[in-house]
Amino acid sequence: MLNLTNNSLWGLVVAGGFAMYPLVICSLLVWGVIFERLWSFHRLSRGLKSFHLEAMNILLRSDLDALKGICHQNSQLPTAILLLTALERLGAKDHRLRASWRDALERRRQVLNQDLRQNLWLLGTIGSAAPFIGLFGTVIGILRSFQEMARTGSGGFTVVAAGISESLVATAAGIVVAVIAVMSFNAFQTRWSRLVLTVRLQTEELAELLDLLTHQHGSGDGV
Repeated sequence: MLNLTNNSLWGLVVAGGFAMYPLVICSLLVWGVIFERLWSFHRLSRGLKSFHLEAMNILLRSDLDALKGICHQNSQLPTAILLLTALERLGAKDHRLRASWRDALERRRQVLNQDLRQNLWLLGTIGSAAPFIGLFGTVIGILRSFQEMARTGSGGFTVVAAGISESLVATAAGIVVAVIAVMSFNAFQTRWSRLVLTVRLQTEELAELLDLLTHQHGSGDGV
């Protein structure tokens, strides 16, 4: 017989039956992704702003060595990685590589955009799957109720209470995990879109200055 008098978290997990264990794992994964993405996006937002201002000032001074230096120092930032890609292309000996540096920059930016979505697929997957896991626990709980009725040969609430309580706990847990996962996924999708736009605008501005600088030094000399 299940006992719901224990209001502790572990008591609810036990009361929900074995379907609660995958839900607990899903919940831990969801919160792990939430904290990881919060920290990562916050760090990126602050780093992108400060790096952009510093890179702009260096480009206005036409100091490419200093630009390479801060790019290596901030190699975890998308804009720094993109600038290094551009500088490597502009410093190539083959003029065809130099001429297509903007195309290489755009391709690299698309790859980095996907990298910024790291682990978000977990939130979407769990948000979709958690209610079905809870529903599976519901079905198991109801089956246990019928089995108990068949075993005892009698009906009534006292006979089926254990199975029904198990099914309700599993259903509620699945819904809670799904709601948290879906809300977090949507929030991070919005935050990701803002970051992608920020990276794009900053990259275009820096590329424009870099293009002007390379034309001043001569397109055939490299950087």
